[in-house]
Amino acid sequence: MNKLKQEYNKILFLWLNDHEFHALKARERGVCVKQVYKNAPKLFKALRRLQIELKLPFTSFWISNWKKHITDFDTVIIHASKITPPVVKYIRHKSPEIRIIVWYWNPVDKSVGLEEFRDNSVEIWSFDEYDCEKYKLKSNTQYYFKDVVLPKTNDHKDVFFVGGDKGRIGELMSLKKQIDAQGISNYFHITQTGKENPNYKEFYSNRISYDEVLNYIANCKVIVDFVSDNQSGLTLRPLEALFFKKKLITNDNSIEKRDFYCRENIFIIGKDDFKDLKTFVEAPYREICEDVVSRYDFSEWFNRFLLN
Repeated sequence: MNKLKQEYNKILFLWLNDHEFHALKARERGVCVKQVYKNAPKLFKALRRLQIELKLPFTSFWISNWKKHITDFDTVIIHASKITPPVVKYIRHKSPEIRIIVWYWNPVDKSVGLEEFRDNSVEIWSFDEYDCEKYKLKSNTQYYFKDVVLPKTNDHKDVFFVGGDKGRIGELMSLKKQIDAQGISNYFHITQTGKENPNYKEFYSNRISYDEVLNYIANCKVIVDFVSDNQSGLTLRPLEALFFKKKLITNDNSIEKRDFYCRENIFIIGKDDFKDLKTFVEAPYREICEDVVSRYDFSEWFNRFLLN
């Protein structure tokens, strides 16, 4: 592993926002993390997005200063996004021999088409096992950071959910109703994504920072994970539960096949009986083997790219 760490300075990890939690934590691990595009006012960001969507020339103008040093790197890891294909093309043009890894941390059908990258001699990886099988992609699981320390606060709720509507607010409210019926304290923080559902207008909340999310996680026993239809890869919520030793309520049936699954810690909607939910919430957490937890740590995730 020490040899791999020595190679980190030859790897560029590109983010749309290099001040996002994961980007900051990756930088703390010694990885060279840079922001894909220059900071710009909202109007200019809108113009940039339009330019990219219309596939107009000169999008390289928007790329941050790391472009001046691209030949110093052997490998680039970049997230798949609707606005990153021009960046991949730029890197390939400027440095024909560089290894480019495009990583999908959202399902393909909710991100950007594979055809936008496949003409540029890149490796395409995904967290979603279904997409990996369907599209013949390389697989690497989601990740988290085992050195994150939760804050100390006092506003306790048994069950916590945070996430966007994504057309599922009705299902989330139905789940909340079942939790309420058993007298289990809970907090659902649902943000609007796309068109607002007028039937649940009063249940929407404003977006919160990830530091605020961590405050809520610190004071709950159980995290709710509610995945989209046909998604098969791990989301962030199960990993938060795993790393912070919280229980999990999820509608992801495939989680039963994970190496960290145990009935004491994970309640599967549609499989487990809701009449047992209160007992599940109140029972103690079962410790998971440290080797299993470490598999999902950022360094292990990062090294899997290097060892491939």
